[in-house]
Amino acid sequence: MPSLVSVALQQQVAIITVNNPPVNALSTEVRAGLLNAINDAQLNQQVASIIIICEGRTFIAGADIKEFGHPPKAPHLPDLVLAIAYSVKPIIAALHGTVLGGGCEIALACHYRVALEGTKIGLPEVNLGLIPGAGGTQLLPRLVGVAKAIEMIVSAKPIILPSTPDNILVHEVTDIDLLHSTLKFAKNIKPAAVLVKRIFTPVLEDDLTAIEEYAHQHLIAKRKGEIAPLKALSAILLCTQLSLDEGMRKEREIFIECRNSAQSAALRYAFFAEKKAEKPMIKNHSESLKSINKVAIIGAGTMGASIAMCLIASGLNVYLVEINAENLERGTAYISNALSSSVKKGRISEQEKTAQLSRLTPTTEFNDIADADLVVEAAFESMSVKKEIFAKLDRTVTVDCILASNTSYLDINEIASVVNRKDRVIGLHFFSPAHIMKLLEIVETKYTAPYVIASAMAFAKKINKQAALVGVCYGFVGNRMYASYGREANMLLLEGCSPEQIDRAMTTFGMAMGPLAVNDMSGIDIGYKARKENPQLTTDPTYFLPANLMVESDRLGQKTGAGFYLYDDKKRRITDDHVLKIFKTAAQSLKIKQRTYTDQQISERLILAIINEGVTILLEGIVDSAETIDTIWLNGYGFPRYKGGPMFYAKKLGWDQVRERLIALHKETEKDWWLPPYYIDSFMERKGF
Repeated sequence: MPSLVSVALQQQVAIITVNNPPVNALSTEVRAGLLNAINDAQLNQQVASIIIICEGRTFIAGADIKEFGHPPKAPHLPDLVLAIAYSVKPIIAALHGTVLGGGCEIALACHYRVALEGTKIGLPEVNLGLIPGAGGTQLLPRLVGVAKAIEMIVSAKPIILPSTPDNILVHEVTDIDLLHSTLKFAKNIKPAAVLVKRIFTPVLEDDLTAIEEYAHQHLIAKRKGEIAPLKALSAILLCTQLSLDEGMRKEREIFIECRNSAQSAALRYAFFAEKKAEKPMIKNHSESLKSINKVAIIGAGTMGASIAMCLIASGLNVYLVEINAENLERGTAYISNALSSSVKKGRISEQEKTAQLSRLTPTTEFNDIADADLVVEAAFESMSVKKEIFAKLDRTVTVDCILASNTSYLDINEIASVVNRKDRVIGLHFFSPAHIMKLLEIVETKYTAPYVIASAMAFAKKINKQAALVGVCYGFVGNRMYASYGREANMLLLEGCSPEQIDRAMTTFGMAMGPLAVNDMSGIDIGYKARKENPQLTTDPTYFLPANLMVESDRLGQKTGAGFYLYDDKKRRITDDHVLKIFKTAAQSLKIKQRTYTDQQISERLILAIINEGVTILLEGIVDSAETIDTIWLNGYGFPRYKGGPMFYAKKLGWDQVRERLIALHKETEKDWWLPPYYIDSFMERKGF
């Protein structure tokens, strides 16, 4: 095998090149190769300076994920970082692509950094429940200051390097040949010894207290419930007290503590679960992928307009189709106003807004989309409406155009029944708002061709969505499970809990929002209409009764100023005791005895409802893996990432304990929907979960 690390001498510069495709990960072999090359260069009198550069599309992008979960092997990364930092000859990191994690720590240890314009550099370890463990918390503040280091490490957001250097994090930025630019830069650099004092002594900060307070209020507060950001902050502050060596030793202790935590295990699981969900097993897939460049969206309502925004931001040409000019104008105005708001907030430039709008073509003519590669139907949630649209599309577009529905609940097999080539029909269930939410449920019908599924997965990646492949059933995976969650929230309202207590219990558990606040925000009537379209769901009179009563009292949520809560003109929630009377009256009519619940009892009941439905979905084969279910809940429903997802959470509780609790809830409530499969624990074991 060719060496993963090679060395060449040019103009008294030792050029150390890493070539470990696809992302030049820091495997044991790469670490050893780099350390040997650096040590050899120290002894070579012909070497005046050293360059570390990588082949391929990126600099070192981080650790080797194949080594996750295995005991670390020498040489350890902190030893390599210190060898670079202590080099008696100046070392220049030539950066391009993504410079993340351990790759970033290696770059920070170098005495100089030259980068291609557009390079991303960052320390995202807290996203895995970790802190940088090879000097990142000690080197970064010595280069950019404590405040900037805290912002980069706690937020975990990479910096995209600008066209000009800041002479601290990066000394030169180029848009031409990286190696040539770095060699030219090497001619005028100072010896490494000149930089030693600045790097190795503790950092002096006059306003440390203010910096720490700001970090708690504006950075750590955004990562509620997570341990790693707090640990990262404490590690960074060590740089003001300790030398680099001492700080790195303490940093490593904190890193190992984080690595051994339950939160890090959950976050690392979530990382791999999402990777698995992106690469489902697609049977009999041999045809070429459908190239998707021109997309048509049917329906310019809030959802259709939001999907259009997502696609034009990804560089696609989009036709937005409506039946009349008034609806079309309303949809395009929504898009334009939303983009203008993004400009004001500094998220995009005026030029980018103009470019995005240039990719949008509003039209009321179906003939304009005859050559579309993909059509996404985002019309009213009615089977008859959707069938009418698909029948018209079947007569309009080419036979190889992929036809997708954005339905949240309806049977896509039935929608496909009006199309001649049913194998090109698929579900693309975007989550609202589509230009912000990461999740895209890709729904495979009983007809969908394998190449159509594969093309949809590739399309999801192109538009920066987290894809999850699921089958057809009421609500698919996410909304079907969420219906169980909402069902129990509604039952607890009948049993005496207030909306505030239920929502508080779930946000304390870690959910981004409580279920009733979410329902008010999205519109209580949406689920109401979906249930009316599917009366066969249940005949139980308690099923979503509180939500039904809200709708029938014209309390639809935020949009009407009243739902489970009241709302002022700024959409702030206000407690409304009147709803408690409505629910109490309904409970009395059904002879439901009201009682008190603790927050823990509430959260346990709602989460168990999600888990039970998830296992049932797995049993039915609607989804292939528990990892896909967790991916859906992490990216679409605000489940706390540091708990891994509902299925991972259940696994940690123990499937035998889950089964026992479900049986107890069935006995307590006398509701058959609590009955678990009697072999739930053995089934999950057979699934390897």
